[in-house]
Amino acid sequence: MYRLKIISVGKLKKNYYLEAIAHYAKMLKPVVRIDVQNVKDCPQAEGAERKRLESLRILEKVGPKDTLVALHETGKLFTSLDFASFLRPLLENPVGECCFVIGGALGLSPELLARSQIQLSLSPLTMPHELAQVVLYEQLFRATTIMAGRTYHY
Repeated sequence: MYRLKIISVGKLKKNYYLEAIAHYAKMLKPVVRIDVQNVKDCPQAEGAERKRLESLRILEKVGPKDTLVALHETGKLFTSLDFASFLRPLLENPVGECCFVIGGALGLSPELLARSQIQLSLSPLTMPHELAQVVLYEQLFRATTIMAGRTYHY
């Protein structure tokens, strides 16, 4: 069984996001154990300071041997087939876990982005960070079905 982490800022509150994530998490459960960790947002801070504080909280959850994949609007775009090829060695790494990080409303700090091994964009479109989590879960499920040769992806 594969393992990965998803670290995000804030907790999801809207039922439709929670239901969508639960749907994909259930389908992923036989293949991937996902360690979900939420860090508290910093609404009292503004701008760059808010991103810095939230990113520091994220980095506290990342292990020294984890592969840090930062979701960011300017990150690398993959097709679903390419994402599956990218994901396989990260999931098969025996040393550290693949760790996806999703920033809060203002995104991630430059320091966290510099620490990441790769920056990944889910779309050239801007989306709420809550929706990004749903898209990430769906793409993880799609990638694992591609890796297994199953017919979810056509």
